[in-house]
Amino acid sequence: APPNAPTQTAQASGTPMPGSPAPVTPTQSSPPAPSATPNSQTPGAQLPGEPTQRSQGPDVEAPNAQAPNLRTADVPTVRNDVFGLAASGGAIKALEEAKARPDAFSAVDVAQLEELSIRQQVRGGRDKSRSMTSADRFDGIDSALRAADDLDKRMPATPEYSPVRTALAGDRTVAYAARGDMTKAVTTFETIPPDAEISIDALAAVGDAYLYLSEPAKANVVYQRALKQATAAPTDRATRGFQYGARTRAIELREGLFWSYVDQGRAAEAKQVLDDIGKSLPPAKEVRNYGPEESDFLRYYRLRAQYLIYTGHVDEGIAALEQLEQQVPFNAEVRAAHADAVSGQSHPRQAIAMYRASLTDHPDSVEMLAGLGRAALVADDYATAKYVDQTVDNVFPDSGAVRGFKRDYKAYRSPVFTTDLSYEHGNSALADNSFTSDSYVYSQPFGDNWRVFSHTFFGYAQTDSGNIKRTRTGVGGDYRHGPLTVQGEVTRSFGSDGRTGGRGSIAYALNDYWTVSAGLDTNDNSLPWKAYAAHIWGRSANVSVVYRQNDRREVKLSYGVSRYSDSNLHQEITATATQRVYTSANQLVNVSLDLGTDSNTRNDAPYFSPGRDYAAASTVMHQLTLWKKGDMSLQQRLSASGGVYNERGFGSSPLWSARLEHAWTFKHDITLSYGIEVSSHAYDGQRERSETGFLSVNLPF
Repeated sequence: APPNAPTQTAQASGTPMPGSPAPVTPTQSSPPAPSATPNSQTPGAQLPGEPTQRSQGPDVEAPNAQAPNLRTADVPTVRNDVFGLAASGGAIKALEEAKARPDAFSAVDVAQLEELSIRQQVRGGRDKSRSMTSADRFDGIDSALRAADDLDKRMPATPEYSPVRTALAGDRTVAYAARGDMTKAVTTFETIPPDAEISIDALAAVGDAYLYLSEPAKANVVYQRALKQATAAPTDRATRGFQYGARTRAIELREGLFWSYVDQGRAAEAKQVLDDIGKSLPPAKEVRNYGPEESDFLRYYRLRAQYLIYTGHVDEGIAALEQLEQQVPFNAEVRAAHADAVSGQSHPRQAIAMYRASLTDHPDSVEMLAGLGRAALVADDYATAKYVDQTVDNVFPDSGAVRGFKRDYKAYRSPVFTTDLSYEHGNSALADNSFTSDSYVYSQPFGDNWRVFSHTFFGYAQTDSGNIKRTRTGVGGDYRHGPLTVQGEVTRSFGSDGRTGGRGSIAYALNDYWTVSAGLDTNDNSLPWKAYAAHIWGRSANVSVVYRQNDRREVKLSYGVSRYSDSNLHQEITATATQRVYTSANQLVNVSLDLGTDSNTRNDAPYFSPGRDYAAASTVMHQLTLWKKGDMSLQQRLSASGGVYNERGFGSSPLWSARLEHAWTFKHDITLSYGIEVSSHAYDGQRERSETGFLSVNLPF
């Protein structure tokens, strides 16, 4: 292409296409020179005979003192006024006038006017969808997409129509994103030539689509491009001047950019975007109590509070949201952000109450409804989650909050496979080598609260008493209804010592802070390996109480008792306290204190069976987010533990362990974790060192 060839424009202005066939025109005198007002916001067509196209939408002439009769006026006047009308929000009327004057408008001109008409339909349809909650909220957008398809089919595949096709791709990108069809929005956008000028609306739309599809890096690029374009001198006057429908504003672009950094775990860059938003706001004394400036300040302070929560300053962030609520008590976005923060602190029932109260004032708030659904899933309130799913149905596919709820709800409605694998070497007091696999397959839920499952345990160990295998299978049912969780299973172990037994557990959450639980197993899998080698089996029971203040502080106390077939009575008491001591956007540090004591009534058993022992250990765990991409992440956890072990008759000795773990979270709530652990412990006065490898999978399918 020649060096001065005009760039294709994805959101074309009212300019006739370069190189389009010249219309047949009667002989006319030369038109007056166009207005040279540099800041004119009146879009219009490039006038015939003008040597250089100054922009994609050059200024139109000064307005006529009296509106001309476009059916009889001279060609330059008709073209000037019709393209000006089209680019100023009247494309439908302009198209009608152009079709009535085939002497003044070529087929390419008419196609361009049709594209501008479709653009107006897209903007109007988008505004309609944002203001409605009924099932027909996308009717306007669907009509615009059908018109775009029709125009695309009718245009010849010739070079002069390429700019119109490019512009139409921008319109479709906006329409698909507004409709929630984010994959199509991205696919359509990626057909636009990289060097083509694209409207801010189209860039914002595809940025939202990339975020929706968990592609924050790509979203970041288009948001930054849109911001540069928003602060540059306008080139496409049809996009920058008056148009039908709301325009994307710079603060909206910056909010998208902010979340694109958050979704990548880039806290410093997200903070810089917040600072840029603050600098762009007018002085507070100049802000009226109406208009966009007031909502801009509210958006800024809401994002600041959410940033505090994201970077680990949870109490300060929630306090900031509460302060905002006092100032604007009925703002839906602030109240939804507050409830989201509370839910994220392991207080789903408190969050549910907040969502319900807010929905009384904002019954049409989609974000509030989706938040209620997600909190209900965490609290095992499946009736509420089902109600939310039926309410949103497929009416709000464009909402990221609804997408998040739908993802979690789909995972809940799916069959689930879980497995925990472990291999240990070197702990000869228990076993020289051992391998265990503990797997569950859960059915889809039925009756909202019920699942059936199959459970298979397999273990193999090499000991100085011989090698031993243990396989136990079971089938059972799982019932979860709000604070109550009940599980029951009929089990059968195999081999010469095979037995039929049962296992059951019950847990009840008194509130968001206290949970009590109990369990019973008549054919226990947790006996020492040497006990199984000696053909010993056992029954066990346990109770526990947990106090969880939030996701940063927890205390647990438990008691367990086991009766072995050799008449040994084994008892254990443990207490664990965990405190978060450091939190940032990508790191956290927990410190735990573990205390425990065990006792056995038989000291002459063929397995490790101390009459009484005590242990106290402190653990420091550091978690680092190595990678984050939307819903997906990789976290590394390093743990180091040290303490004292005392066994009656053998005195005290140190114990220690070190652990490395990688935890992956994938789409569809699939999780994978694996790692290694090295530990040192004394048994009957003999120090043992062991190495353990482990792997856990949670797979909804």
